Amino acid sequence: MFGSLLVGIATLLGVIYAFLVSNFGHWRRRGVLEPRVLPLLGSFPNIVWPRQHFTMDMRDIYMQYRDTHSYVGCFMLRAPKLLVLEPRLVYEIYVSAFGHFEDNDASKMVDIGKDRLVALNPFVLEGDEWRRQRAVFSTLLTNGRIRTTHAIMQRVCRDLCTFISRQSVDELDGIDLGLRFTGESLFDCVLGIQARTFSDDPLPVVRQNQEMSAENRGLAIAGAACGLFPNLPRRLRPKVFPRSYDRFFGAMISEALRLRRSRHQERNDFINHLLELQRDLRLSEEDMASHVMTFMFDGMDTTSNSIAHCLLLLGRNPDCQQRLFEELEEANPGGDLPDLDALIDLPYLSACFNESLRIYPAGGWASKTCTKEYELRGSHHSEPLKLRPGDNVMVPIYALHNDPHHYPEPEVFRPERFLDGGLKTFKQQGVFLGFGNGPRQCVGMRLGLAMAKAALAAIVQKFEVLVSPRTRHGTEIDPLIFVGVHKGGIWLDFVPRKI
Repeated sequence: MFGSLLVGIATLLGVIYAFLVSNFGHWRRRGVLEPRVLPLLGSFPNIVWPRQHFTMDMRDIYMQYRDTHSYVGCFMLRAPKLLVLEPRLVYEIYVSAFGHFEDNDASKMVDIGKDRLVALNPFVLEGDEWRRQRAVFSTLLTNGRIRTTHAIMQRVCRDLCTFISRQSVDELDGIDLGLRFTGESLFDCVLGIQARTFSDDPLPVVRQNQEMSAENRGLAIAGAACGLFPNLPRRLRPKVFPRSYDRFFGAMISEALRLRRSRHQERNDFINHLLELQRDLRLSEEDMASHVMTFMFDGMDTTSNSIAHCLLLLGRNPDCQQRLFEELEEANPGGDLPDLDALIDLPYLSACFNESLRIYPAGGWASKTCTKEYELRGSHHSEPLKLRPGDNVMVPIYALHNDPHHYPEPEVFRPERFLDGGLKTFKQQGVFLGFGNGPRQCVGMRLGLAMAKAALAAIVQKFEVLVSPRTRHGTEIDPLIFVGVHKGGIWLDFVPRKI
């Protein structure tokens, strides 16, 4: 009896082991080097055992093989991934060969039947449907409508500075501050609702965002399912968005649409244009909610983190902060926020923001799916690699951004790298992907830049930013949070400037 039990357990363990390693050798059989890979853990063990953020595993592989290989074969748990190491090939995949790599891998993780709030989000769509919804969404983000939002952002910036002044005796959580700003801006700009995030009675925007990002078990389960069962049909994927998130944002969007319809306001803003699209394209209420959530989902977390990281780096580099203050004062001596065109064109403000995105990219990696057969010709390989539809390639964004070959002393905050055409050069070299690149770069990039630059300009003109001793040194990313965030939090002090 006992012996039979042991045999049964051994057999079960053998079957599990065989399943976990069954895909290993996928790339080796195609003539591609496979670095060390472990059962269950794959090539990036810190996904399962997070002693460091798993993008650091990618960085380690990148640094070990970048000088001898253009790509290597890796595994996300047991899902085969081609890790691209050569920047020229990165640019090729994003831009010149985009027609062969049209889809993001995120589409495999999300079942839009279960997560209706992202059903029309271009980031998770594929093929012709991506093109259709990208075209629809692009009509929302005209320069005229973004200019309309700038007046709202000026109000939000004043509320932001008033909030900081009220709290000035205490250190402030930079991530929380960024979320309050982006939440208030997006709710007002997109929905015409004031979220009151700087008041004592706010809508629970920040809390809902925490449930979506830092505390989202569904996202972790969906990621694990994709890694363990890469060919699992999408309809069997778990739900990613928390139901409380659906209820909160669904109710807010429905109320915003109801109010705008009842008041018949003619404004050149996002919600009015959505109502026009609903009539022209016969969109359902679910479609409308999904279009609105593209703003919220794509813009809130990433923009707020980027604001907080830039403030952290400016606080650590007072000379850079002083230079930025002088640029802002020259652009608008009165201390109010410059108009949108002037703000967007400020070179040193742009350089500071891009340098902070380099050090703390909003996404530490990207994953693209081959949609049409393609020959990848790496400089370190004598024969091209034939990629087939369905093959998945990963781009180690964090590693590229922090490679000393491309950015000498990469740990140093040096905005000058991005002046005098630096941004264009780095993007063309394939070593800067702050917003992605090519046709599928972030659809809300212009709105995100407008929000982030408005917040940074307003704060730096009114306050000297200092880093609290509570904030950890270095630039280590929190391994427990999926999106890259400075480990231990960003705690800042704000000293009012004498103007």
